[in-house]
Amino acid sequence: MPHEEPDPMPEDLLNWLEDEDSLTDVVDEQQLEDEAANAYLDAEDEYVPIDDGKGYLAVSGTEAGSILSALPPGSTVTETASAPTVVSRDSSLTGDRPIYLVHRGGRNAELLPWVMGELHHKKGRSIAIGAVANLPAAKGEKLGGFLRQASVAALRIADPQCYRLDEKVLRLSPSPIGKRAWGYAPYLSTTEDTDWVLQVLDAQRAIGANLLLTPGRALDPDTPQASLDSAFQEADEALALTERGERLALNLTLPSRWLSSEALRNRLLDQILDQDQFDVLYIRIQWAQAKAFAPTEDGDLLMGIKRLSNLCADEGRPLLLPQTGITGWFALAHGAAGYGLGFSGSEQSFAEYAFRRARKGQQQAQRYFEKQMLHTVDSSAHDVVRSSQGYVDCTCTYCPQLFRNPTWSHALAALHHLYCMGELTARVHEDSARGGRHGAVRRIVANARRWSSELPLGTNDVPRHLASWDQAL
Repeated sequence: MPHEEPDPMPEDLLNWLEDEDSLTDVVDEQQLEDEAANAYLDAEDEYVPIDDGKGYLAVSGTEAGSILSALPPGSTVTETASAPTVVSRDSSLTGDRPIYLVHRGGRNAELLPWVMGELHHKKGRSIAIGAVANLPAAKGEKLGGFLRQASVAALRIADPQCYRLDEKVLRLSPSPIGKRAWGYAPYLSTTEDTDWVLQVLDAQRAIGANLLLTPGRALDPDTPQASLDSAFQEADEALALTERGERLALNLTLPSRWLSSEALRNRLLDQILDQDQFDVLYIRIQWAQAKAFAPTEDGDLLMGIKRLSNLCADEGRPLLLPQTGITGWFALAHGAAGYGLGFSGSEQSFAEYAFRRARKGQQQAQRYFEKQMLHTVDSSAHDVVRSSQGYVDCTCTYCPQLFRNPTWSHALAALHHLYCMGELTARVHEDSARGGRHGAVRRIVANARRWSSELPLGTNDVPRHLASWDQAL
């Protein structure tokens, strides 16, 4: 794919493939200081019992999100309402609860187990949680610590992100593999080794992943069959290298043409159908995006996601859509088993890189996710939305501090977003008695479109995707 320079993107700080230790190279350290969010880490330790009577969930404090076999000395149970037992990896993949993947990014990663634990406590009977750590983003000890603390996660995934090698196929940043990433993920520099696939698997094993991924190189739409053959050859090799008790997911990275073009889509789906030795799929999709945190409005792409989800559901093969944000949530209606998102714009969608002209003194946009309209708006629009008839205030634990604070906390706004998406995911399960997940999503989308249609919003805050979604449902 030629890499001509696109028009400047009018959004800031999308964190395109940032490595954790390189954040200070591109962001002022003062911007990372967030006292309001860090106050959560300093909160007193609180614990609730697990349903099976075999442990306790830490719901606050330094161990938040962890399952402990026994209470620490001097600790007491702070709530009588128990937390559900964490389902096993295999049960989460074969069960009827949607899977909610939380991606660990470079910023505020220490807060993620907190929101995952809270979601498990309050919504764990309606969703299964997964944790995704990106191997090239940080040192193995940090990533392993994240997966261990997030013990409410039924799925623990270490994403090798081998697609970073495919800048001729994908539209990636000018330096998709930073200098530290070469050290964090040495397999990125050894692709010619005969044991390369084993190196990719061993890197995942080393930090405690319980669902392994094939390398996941990008499929080139210009050489479709050769690209498919190469990806499946690597996947077959990975499958042969799995050990007793391990589970492997077929990992593919797709430019959007693979799903929006009928000919390419049919070729892809036929190949997936024929290769039934892979019973779990982990598929990342790259599409063009005009605005950070905005879902795709591309009708052809939505149709492709629908067809892919339909096929996997019909075949009884769980489809996980990492890094898709609310577009992945929409795919639950069509048969996807789960989807993922994280703090930053780049973890809400695997969008094509777009050149952004630096603006001196430009500050990070203040965004707030409006669950009722399935859309992220500028914080200045929140007061307009909130004053509208029928608005329901968010009841998450993060909003009171977010709006009480004189300075906008991007971390608290992100935690609110992650929690609300977890609630929406749980609602799909809870309201599935009438028409299954498709019926639940259809009703949520229809209500959001009807309620938001009369809101006096600026151009950038209008949820234009709802019309496409409503039509697709």
